Amino acid sequence: MQPIVRTDPSVIELDGGSASQRSSVSAARPYIMRLDSEHEPQLSALLCGLDKSSRINRFGHPASDIRVRGYAKGAVAGAAYMAGAFDAGLLIGVVEVFATCDGVAEVAFAIDAHWRRQGLGLALLEAATRWAEQAGVATLRMVISRSNWPMRQLAHKAGARLDFDLDEISADISVAAAVSLDIAA
Repeated sequence: MQPIVRTDPSVIELDGGSASQRSSVSAARPYIMRLDSEHEPQLSALLCGLDKSSRINRFGHPASDIRVRGYAKGAVAGAAYMAGAFDAGLLIGVVEVFATCDGVAEVAFAIDAHWRRQGLGLALLEAATRWAEQAGVATLRMVISRSNWPMRQLAHKAGARLDFDLDEISADISVAAAVSLDIAA
């Protein structure tokens, strides 16, 4: 699933693959766009729809729906940048970027189970990388549990430098290197 940039640089259209590859029956192709406060209910629904192991990977513990809804509200308000992948108006994936310090921003992802392993994570990372380049952020950092193999693979594809610490992996992605590699290509 390769992103195709439309004339509006804030929207990326995705090749949805064949009907047999997708669990969605939508005729429209998925696309990525920046999220704002009006998308908070959709973000909450996406995060509450994560299965138990995905919630543990995303939040570090099996968070309740109440906590996840509270998190979604705070994330929309506090993220430096947030983009979502949509299919027929339904949010199917998200990347959240939170500024830290010294040119480093932390990124987190959530992808609907039916849309995993189809390139959405990489396309969302590309959107975050383009934002980071424009915002003067030098490094995107993913904090990944050791057992989260899809995120480890995403970090590897982006050329991240990995640091292992107890049960977590810190994956630092150089924005300049990711842009020059065109990570989604």
